[in-house]
Amino acid sequence: MNTSNRSAHGSVRAALLGSLLGACLAAPLTLQASPYDNLPDMGEAIDRDITVAEELAMGEGFMHALKRQAIFVDHPLLNHYIQSLGERLAGASGWNAYPFHFTVIRDDQVNAFAAPGGHISLFSGLILRTDNENELAGVMAHEMAHVTQRHIARMIAGSSMMSLTALAALAAAALVGGSNPQAAAAAVNLGIAGAIQQQINFTRDHEYEADRIGIQILSGASFDPQGMVSFFEKLSRQEGDGFYVHNELLRTHPVTTHRIAEASSRAREARPSKVFNQTDYAYAKATLAALLEPQPLASATHIDKAHPSHATRYQEALLLARGGRHKDAVAMLEGLLKANSDNPWIATALADSYRQIREDDKAQALLQNQLALFPGHPVITIELGQLMMANRPEQAYRLLRDAVRDHPQDSAILGAFAETAARAGRPAEHHEAMGLFFIQERRLPEARAELETARAYSAGNAIARQRLAAMIENVETEIIEARRRTQEGF
Repeated sequence: MNTSNRSAHGSVRAALLGSLLGACLAAPLTLQASPYDNLPDMGEAIDRDITVAEELAMGEGFMHALKRQAIFVDHPLLNHYIQSLGERLAGASGWNAYPFHFTVIRDDQVNAFAAPGGHISLFSGLILRTDNENELAGVMAHEMAHVTQRHIARMIAGSSMMSLTALAALAAAALVGGSNPQAAAAAVNLGIAGAIQQQINFTRDHEYEADRIGIQILSGASFDPQGMVSFFEKLSRQEGDGFYVHNELLRTHPVTTHRIAEASSRAREARPSKVFNQTDYAYAKATLAALLEPQPLASATHIDKAHPSHATRYQEALLLARGGRHKDAVAMLEGLLKANSDNPWIATALADSYRQIREDDKAQALLQNQLALFPGHPVITIELGQLMMANRPEQAYRLLRDAVRDHPQDSAILGAFAETAARAGRPAEHHEAMGLFFIQERRLPEARAELETARAYSAGNAIARQRLAAMIENVETEIIEARRRTQEGF
């Protein structure tokens, strides 16, 4: 992964995301200049509801475009933590129209947003700015409330410009951004500034509602709702009386003292009787900080060695490993694991460093022990399967086959299983798994091609061919429907 967190083009990309997301999405929490903290009251402009199918389709299209523009954090355990944290909150939300999907964008802005279809993205800068898991969960619950209260769908339903012009602006920005950043920014501004100007007051009521519902979600999931309030206060202190906005047409409202006071009152009333241990949060934050550090070895020397926590020492070990000092990292992580034998963050980092110094047997034994402690853990399962693939492909195949049965919609597991099936000499299963992987990634033409190849390899298996034929038919139907929605503007 590219370790540079900011370049000239990266800064423009962040600006483009800021402008675009304002037009397409619900209002985010942000410390920086942002045109999308407050989009408007559509009032009588709403002439019909956006269906769940349309919302999902728009979300898929938006995320597909976003993945071409943004850099996402690629750390399996960190992503698993964020998704698990979100699912815990979702369980307390009462929402069941569709699942939530959580991602982390590699960018130092303090920002988060919800997109159509339950896609919620956190910027790495926001996670690093939080002081505890309650604050992080508070941001996530707030964005989830925009989804559960249908704020995004109502915004889109209120103006075709919000769904069509803004998404077209993203396409224009994607086309010209690489070679001409100024033209890209202009494409975004021209495409959406008018839409935002018409809708200055959109999220004032929605923000209060998202605060209220978010606090209920936090309490129901056994988080301290005061975390949401403390983060609001942090935003307010950071920017004084309000947010500084470069473009007056895209002006937003501040996190006001009234909003903080109201949220604080609700949080006191909703505080749960029990708050869970936050060990994972400390290690997740340490992992992210180490991943984003541009000078890992220099940073490792500045770690507080007088009174370091285990998470801080873990972060130092990651920095040493990133700087190529794997033997030093191994020594430190082995010591930490003795005191934290059931800590998957330490264990997986140690296994990776073992691999780097060619001690694969130690890595495999360690991961097998961790899998016994955490049966079915998807990240540990994938890492163990990939480690076994080289010299024990049949064992790796069986391990990941069982994991697919337990997590049939996990694209990472499907991708890993596809690789092990190929190594184990099972081409039909390899191509079927790749087809399922592409379905989860919403890359439907590729999915169809893989499933057709799997059917060709299943010539002697009538049941498999029948199953694959049905899957291909479903994918073709989805492709046709996607084309129809594109033609109609959704």
